[in-house]
Amino acid sequence: MIPTGFGNLDLFWADARTCEALARQAERSECVLYDQLGTGLSDPVDHVPTIEERAADLGQVMDAAGFVSATISAGYDSSLGAVLFAAQHPERVDGLVLMVPFAQGWLSAPVEELVGWEDAEQVAAYEAAWEHCYEHWGRGDTLRTAIPALATPRNLRVWGMLERAFASREMQRTAHEIASAADVREVLPLVRARAGATAGQQQTAGGRRVRYVAELLPHASYEELTETDSMAEFFAAWQRRHEQFMFGATSDVRADRALVTVLFTDIVGSTERAALLGDARWRELLVAHERMLRREVEGAGGRLVERIGDGSLSTFDGPARAIRCAERICATAGELDLRVRAGLHTGECELIDGHVAGIAVHIAARVSAQAGPGEVLVSRTVRDLVTGSGIALQPRGEHELKGVPGSWQLFALGAESAPLPAPDQTRELRPTDRVVLLTARRAPGLLRAESRIGARRARR
Repeated sequence: MIPTGFGNLDLFWADARTCEALARQAERSECVLYDQLGTGLSDPVDHVPTIEERAADLGQVMDAAGFVSATISAGYDSSLGAVLFAAQHPERVDGLVLMVPFAQGWLSAPVEELVGWEDAEQVAAYEAAWEHCYEHWGRGDTLRTAIPALATPRNLRVWGMLERAFASREMQRTAHEIASAADVREVLPLVRARAGATAGQQQTAGGRRVRYVAELLPHASYEELTETDSMAEFFAAWQRRHEQFMFGATSDVRADRALVTVLFTDIVGSTERAALLGDARWRELLVAHERMLRREVEGAGGRLVERIGDGSLSTFDGPARAIRCAERICATAGELDLRVRAGLHTGECELIDGHVAGIAVHIAARVSAQAGPGEVLVSRTVRDLVTGSGIALQPRGEHELKGVPGSWQLFALGAESAPLPAPDQTRELRPTDRVVLLTARRAPGLLRAESRIGARRARR
């Protein structure tokens, strides 16, 4: 379970209903929660994590917990990393339970291309509402914006503390900007696991946007939770939906297909260089080039699959590492007095006896063929997945790729290649917040008792 947008792990155990729900979950399964990078109890980070890094973090948590595979429960922007991980590692994901997920960030495309948004005024109003939340971070306004029916005075006070304990306003604002530009429409159809996409009737994120996610996922269902003004009832309904999905689900995972980033490189003008240098010297240069390729690819966490003439085919779990690897290959080739071009695409591939096959491989090869000497070109799919990474990609227009239907938008790697610097992560905790957090860590039972008393008073 990946909490998003509020709270930290210590506080979850301080609330009686949350604690009871988690204990009930643990009666039937092993249940792991964790605070994402830079939030909750997680240490501050030196840059704003990308979607790719959040997906990798999920895998590391599973490794640390000893989980070979798991059902992943994620909400809102954390669903972006969850679906990316599910497409990259189908053998590790038994199912996806997604609460208010979205396929397109509201600023990822012109408004007429966004599903679930009526017009530019609605997008602008949504942005203005969230900017108000960040200007007044710690007052609980994210609850008023996301689920207005639950915005009672008491809930707003509690939610305000959860905001303050979750992240600084600048950290959350920057993460929000990354989510607004994300686009995982091409990733969703590649998820093999069963999935459930859920929205609440009173949630402003829009049922149509959540239904669109369910339509893009091959094995997904869509459900709306009944409207309620009770925080407890809302999350209890979500918990029931989660349990129903988990324990009634069967896994049908094909581990021979996965989402990968394919990198093609090619030596420019190789025939002319070979004729100039002679066979013996050219072979020596190719050996040095292959040694460099293997070092750079494996050092970036990728796999050099094969050499193809004067080119190479490599695969990576994530596109950002692949782009930076391609950049280093082009630069290091220059030290060997070679000119190399590179092309990348992210898509579903068949994994057959250590080799890869599929349309994604052909697209990457065609993208590479469009690149000039020393240039790294990527498809729009790659561009969308590295949003927020700080990698500068400049538009190179639409191209017809030989043997591939349609026209393709390509982007060239620019000069900048650094992640977004982390904003101020100082959290605006009040003295009472610190007392509650300390109590939550050392004596959560006291707070659970208080929450039970409060619930009984509310019922009267």
